[in-house]
Amino acid sequence: MKKQGIILVLVAVMAVLLCGAVSAADSSTTEVDVLGEGNASEPAVDPTLWVTVNYEYPDDVINPGIEIKDSNNASMDFDKVAYSNTLYKLNFTYPGVTNGMLFKVTVSAPGYTTQSQNVAVNQAGSDPEFYGNAAFNMKATSNYQLGREVTKKADQILNFATADDVLCITTAGLAYRNGTTTEDCLEGILNGSHGEISYGQGNLLTFQSIRTDPVDFAFITRRGSVLTSVFFKNGSLTPAYQGTFSAIDQTLWDKTIKPTFGDKAFGYVSLANAWKEGLSTDILRQAAYHGHVCLGTISGQAMVSLLLKYYPPGVYGNTGELEATSYRAIGVPGNSDDDAYVYSLDLTTGKRSYVGYSTAEDNMVGFIRWSDTSKQGTLIIMRFNEDAVLQLYKKETGLAAYTGIAGELRFNSWLIDKLENDPDSLVEILYVFDNITAEVHNNLTGGVESKVVVTDARGLDMDYILGLGLPNVASQRVATNYESGNLTADQIKQIGIDAANLAIALFAAEGVNLEKDDPILTVFTTAGYVRVQGQVMDMTMDGIYEILGSRLSRATLLPVHNARYNPLYFQFSYENPNGTVTSKTIYYDPETGALTSKNQSACIIDQVILYDPPYDALMAWLWHNHVCGGSSPGYLITNYIYQNFPLGEDESYALIGNSISCRDDIYSYLLGISPGAGTYFSQRMTSATTGSDILILSVYDSKTNTRRVTIINWKNPTFQGTYNSYEEYIKLYWGDYSSPNLKSAPVISITADTWVTEEEWAKIIAGGDGSLNALEYIKGLPVRTQQDLLKIQGGSQTGGSSNQGTESNGSANGSSDGSGSLSSGSVGDSGVAVSAAITVGEAGETGKAYEVTQPGSDASGDSPWGTAAAVGVMAVLALGAFGFLFKSGFLGR
Repeated sequence: MKKQGIILVLVAVMAVLLCGAVSAADSSTTEVDVLGEGNASEPAVDPTLWVTVNYEYPDDVINPGIEIKDSNNASMDFDKVAYSNTLYKLNFTYPGVTNGMLFKVTVSAPGYTTQSQNVAVNQAGSDPEFYGNAAFNMKATSNYQLGREVTKKADQILNFATADDVLCITTAGLAYRNGTTTEDCLEGILNGSHGEISYGQGNLLTFQSIRTDPVDFAFITRRGSVLTSVFFKNGSLTPAYQGTFSAIDQTLWDKTIKPTFGDKAFGYVSLANAWKEGLSTDILRQAAYHGHVCLGTISGQAMVSLLLKYYPPGVYGNTGELEATSYRAIGVPGNSDDDAYVYSLDLTTGKRSYVGYSTAEDNMVGFIRWSDTSKQGTLIIMRFNEDAVLQLYKKETGLAAYTGIAGELRFNSWLIDKLENDPDSLVEILYVFDNITAEVHNNLTGGVESKVVVTDARGLDMDYILGLGLPNVASQRVATNYESGNLTADQIKQIGIDAANLAIALFAAEGVNLEKDDPILTVFTTAGYVRVQGQVMDMTMDGIYEILGSRLSRATLLPVHNARYNPLYFQFSYENPNGTVTSKTIYYDPETGALTSKNQSACIIDQVILYDPPYDALMAWLWHNHVCGGSSPGYLITNYIYQNFPLGEDESYALIGNSISCRDDIYSYLLGISPGAGTYFSQRMTSATTGSDILILSVYDSKTNTRRVTIINWKNPTFQGTYNSYEEYIKLYWGDYSSPNLKSAPVISITADTWVTEEEWAKIIAGGDGSLNALEYIKGLPVRTQQDLLKIQGGSQTGGSSNQGTESNGSANGSSDGSGSLSSGSVGDSGVAVSAAITVGEAGETGKAYEVTQPGSDASGDSPWGTAAAVGVMAVLALGAFGFLFKSGFLGR
């Protein structure tokens, strides 16, 4: 009995030790399974896991992302073989495998909530191999469900299969719902339409929404020239409108469509009718970015056509700069035309390619084409003459343009035809000045070099320009004849298919097998923006998707903002297990149709994909066309504005950039403001003028006709030690201020804050009452409250503002808490619970950080790893008791 007593003592000691380990595991955010530790000195075993993946929507055919980890949280390399659309065999090698050893299997798929299970491996009978089985019943995210269900409902009503064409226009994507971006809604639309809607066909249009916009959907079918629409409002599955989009009379418009569709009503209707008229898909996307199709939108595109026709691109400034573009635009915000050339020529303000405030007529623009070799340039000044265009329309059709909604849609149809066949008739080239000097360039734009500001920009100052006495050579222009392509849609799609297959072969040669639907493969492309011999290259994206499953709604096929005339390329970036990215770029040669590859990045946004940036931050980086340190603060500034200046139902943003940097592209894109809408102004100034004051924010209330104006000041965070600045900034984006590398938090403060009259606002957007310094002008205004301003206005609450633009006002109905802010305490797709908002402190303070916990790690005893360890304790006790009984003879005889 002495030996049996010793056995019992040993068993008891082991149980105590194991229970201690269980307690430690349960109290930590790192899950540890004490029974699953492999012994490296023991022989390696090849376990096999059979994993079944079922989807909430059975017609979803998605190759799931699967990850296997051991109890030390180490990832396993494994071979994956699909036996059907739902059954997968996983093989890997692991030392010292024993019966009951647990491995953590995680399954993910676009549009679905990620799931994890602890799977035990065991031997079966005399078979020496170890096997494990797991079934995952994947649940769709609420946004994916909404996209699928709203598409199903629309299909039931409109019968997509019998229509000639199908179109979807939506606010989903950048709009927030339940605290998250809504790209899963887009994924649901694409999958639910079963091929009727795709990025390649260009029939999924997304408005440039803001976080607080409601998530709305309009589906439109075309049968001949007849358009029929069904509209779902604010996430509802009950149609708010069902009826015609092509035979709209004024009564239907006034009584039904406009009040039902709200501020974007003309956007939905004008886009749908322009789509019916065959407007190019890249221009349709530009119009959706702007908000609608109108005279200014089409005239701006005519300016693009004439610029490329008569003054083809060179490259200004330093050709090696990321910000270098072939032109600079000096615009006057408003009247819609600015958004056309900013979008189609990639002349964004953050690249210092657009400067514009109210210095001249808002239908005018100057383009500078600069030669870095000769240090001289050409200044081309255009305008669209609205009166002349209206007279031409009257002459050719016998109709007046603006005779209600039906008349404006007819006018748009005529404009689209003119854009395609006679763009010269829509635009006047007023002046062309050759051999302008760097001094002139500097005075107009602030500086020839994109990163060097030498003087406060005058903008399109016509008195200054005409006072130079330069000869006008506009009449000497000579047209450049471009070759027109004749590729079919299938041939364009085949370019994408061939590029994807070439990428598969290139990676395979290096031992990397690219899987379809792989979330760690990202394809960056200029398709969606560039044209090849005049043809849009959208269908290449459907080719890429067919082979690799990469798609924008999955954030795995990302169109990079480029000028229309730039080359077509596809960059395939693969995230390696060692935390690096391998990129291979494939270029298309339009002359030969050949694809050539290079082992390098053409687009350096691949530097951030390792760190899981928020979807909307990634979309804004794509708009900027690269990632850089200058753009990194933009997302933090955006968050600050949304959190500290939330929009009410009748309110909207406008903004004047002063200390212009790459960050301007980020917050201007995410705040839904633009030069064409008359809501974004770029008054480029020197640092000596601005100091740390980076922008002027306006919040306009259309109900009370009052405007709050604030100057915002920014100071960068500082970091220490060895760190990656993109990783550190992205942590801050997610609200994690706990990094040991963060020396001091960013500081955002307010320099001035008051309420202004519309007369004062007009002076502010014109550069500050002629001073070229709107910042100082605002600082000199009296500090008022909204009530003070209402008294000045005589208590008037009449809406309307000249200079506010035509974009929709923000709505607080887009998210569950009315704010769209990440501080709502909700758990998003990131899987982290946010329980506190950022507090921006004084210089040197870290401020209050978001508190982040991993679900299931709260020491509640519900952890599956803790349960497994407890089972292990019971098993050891049982084995000890069994040995005691056997040795004592109770079971031994």
